[in-house]
Amino acid sequence: MSTVLHDSARASTLRVGAQVAIPREREGFDLPAMARKMWRPALAMGLTAIVAGIVSGTVQASASNPLHVQQIAAWNPGVLFLGIGFLLSAVVFVLATILGELRDGGARVQGALGERVLILKRPWTGYAFPAVMMIGLMTLLATFAIGFVQAAKLDNDPSGAADIGAWVGPLRFAGVALIFTGVALALATIVRALRFQGDRVSQIATQR
Repeated sequence: MSTVLHDSARASTLRVGAQVAIPREREGFDLPAMARKMWRPALAMGLTAIVAGIVSGTVQASASNPLHVQQIAAWNPGVLFLGIGFLLSAVVFVLATILGELRDGGARVQGALGERVLILKRPWTGYAFPAVMMIGLMTLLATFAIGFVQAAKLDNDPSGAADIGAWVGPLRFAGVALIFTGVALALATIVRALRFQGDRVSQIATQR
């Protein structure tokens, strides 16, 4: 293992094995710190939405007015999908928290050994997974609102409501798919972080 350092007036580029590293102080925006605060609210909102969807389904089953049944059927899937979206977002936030723990744990070990503290420079997957997750969640929030528009149209514009129903369902699945993509990208980033930690430990060991 080798560390290659190129110094300029303002920045340094380092390599640990095949990976690009930066000094800890140059990291910039601390995504894991935000994720530590966000996963619990996301989990709570997801569970709340799922419970609301179940209660709404019970109300729908006991409703006697056909219009009310159709209206609940129009917007309730949006509630349930939004709950799933918040739960999956909580998973992404937990994965980002794990990345932070890997980073901080590696930094503590390097500091305890008296070595310069280096961390993995965020790869493209590290930038992509929060953005993809948020796009997916915003998509589910939009379909949640569209479900109420569809329900309102059932009374005076049934054909318009049917047109909305034809495309809003696939859009909900697209939103969930985007969040799952965010999960996959976050896991790929964790793999890169684990590989970096192994390379850095091996490098320190060979230098001693």
